[in-house]
Amino acid sequence: MPAPFDEFPPQIAQSVDGLAWLGYLEAEVRRWGHSWVLRTLNAEEELEASLIAAEYQETYGAAKANAWANVAAALISVDGDEDFCPSIGHDKRGNLRARFKFVTQWHWPVGELLFNEVIQLLSKQAVALEAVDSLSTRSLRPSWPSQDSSNAQASSEEPTPSKSDSQPISTERMKSLVDNPE
Repeated sequence: MPAPFDEFPPQIAQSVDGLAWLGYLEAEVRRWGHSWVLRTLNAEEELEASLIAAEYQETYGAAKANAWANVAAALISVDGDEDFCPSIGHDKRGNLRARFKFVTQWHWPVGELLFNEVIQLLSKQAVALEAVDSLSTRSLRPSWPSQDSSNAQASSEEPTPSKSDSQPISTERMKSLVDNPE
């Protein structure tokens, strides 16, 4: 079976592979004498988890089923064992269903702990992607020297990194801020 990125022309395969890893995070949870390593899920894995949980959709256990399915999909290792639930073949959904059955043998405090870590990873993912975005977005604001700078810095046509996508400050406003700090 070819790797997913083998189908792309070589000149774009690396870029496509980079997109696939954008947002990937891992975390280790240690509690009650055990350890678990979890990771963020890609879209396909999230959808597979939702299909596993769908069986419980019309029940009072729907929210917990969703949590358990996401935990099952996000688990990398349990107590250092990456083969904690051996693969049953090439069927992704079948493997996830086996993991779901494995983790749902645990009691809810374990599931709650691990699902909360999955949620924290998603929060960290959003913060990390925002940081990457702020490095890549550009503002049209010119750069002006401050009163105490030793080297005068000329206005630049080159865009500068911006923390947000807010409207650029006018040149007059920028000069007034430099000349009269508020």
